[in-house]
Amino acid sequence: MASSTRPTIMDVARAAGVSSATVSRVINGAPTVDKQLRSRVEEAVAATGYVPNALGRSLRRGGTSQIAVVAPDAANPYFTQIISEVERIARGQAHSVTVAHTEEDLQLEQQCFAQLVGRQVSGVLLVPVDSARTDISVLTSAGIPVVLVDRDIEGAETDLVATDNLDAGRQAARHLYERGFRKPAVIAGPESLRTTEDRALGFLSAWQAAGGEITADAVHRGDLHVESGRKLVQALAGGETDCLYVTNNRMSAGAFEALRGRTDAPALLATDDDLWTRLVTPSVSVVVQPVRATSRAAARMLGQRMANPEEEPSTTLLRSKIIERESTARGTGSVGA
Repeated sequence: MASSTRPTIMDVARAAGVSSATVSRVINGAPTVDKQLRSRVEEAVAATGYVPNALGRSLRRGGTSQIAVVAPDAANPYFTQIISEVERIARGQAHSVTVAHTEEDLQLEQQCFAQLVGRQVSGVLLVPVDSARTDISVLTSAGIPVVLVDRDIEGAETDLVATDNLDAGRQAARHLYERGFRKPAVIAGPESLRTTEDRALGFLSAWQAAGGEITADAVHRGDLHVESGRKLVQALAGGETDCLYVTNNRMSAGAFEALRGRTDAPALLATDDDLWTRLVTPSVSVVVQPVRATSRAAARMLGQRMANPEEEPSTTLLRSKIIERESTARGTGSVGA
């Protein structure tokens, strides 16, 4: 049976037929290692899948290693979970972590980047403000590795770890359609934000594929905040919608508030398993993003990028899941009840 443990330096040494000290010297770029021996060790590293600890290498050279996590919204539970998980992982590897919040502001985002360059951070995990307008050149020109988390940047040649948002939208559509709902509305963010845009597009395509009638007019756009979700749902005409998919967690909270007490309230499918979705009555069905897996994959990818900056960028997309609760279960009670 194949081992599920992470390859170690001893595994590389055994594969290359050398001592662990020799492997360490090769990994750390010691100039005295024989060329043929270096080649053998490098082949063993590739064969075993061993990833050198970039922090450990830095410390052995007398330097320090500090990574930064840049997130757009300090009040969003999804981003706070990512930060907490990354900090936990970093502590286990003795990394120093600095956290910056951009408050969904492009100018503040650029200021954060400049500060991180000044601090000479070793790498950045970034949730960009805008998929079309965020510019990471100040970081990359300084030689700082960047791994994008949750949101991509158009045209950026860098690593990405994110939810498969098209698939999340498709799952949402199938969930609602299969429960007999036929008049959907979608609450999405700005068109320039690929996460919510892809969820909306996935929903539209899957709804049509299932045989349902829907047009782009069913998508209503907000600014990702609670009040935006509340106002958009309040503006929906009663009776014209029997189900509602909200593509962002904070707008989901606003949507729920707007539906409470309405006798014509549609079924509600929210995004992210925030605590309130379990405590309210009726409890709210959710599309859950894999926050822990995303954080782990992003931290691992940043370590690999710090150790091997010349490798080609890679993309990892992770699948969401749906937790069904009362708000989308036929006959168990409307949100407005």
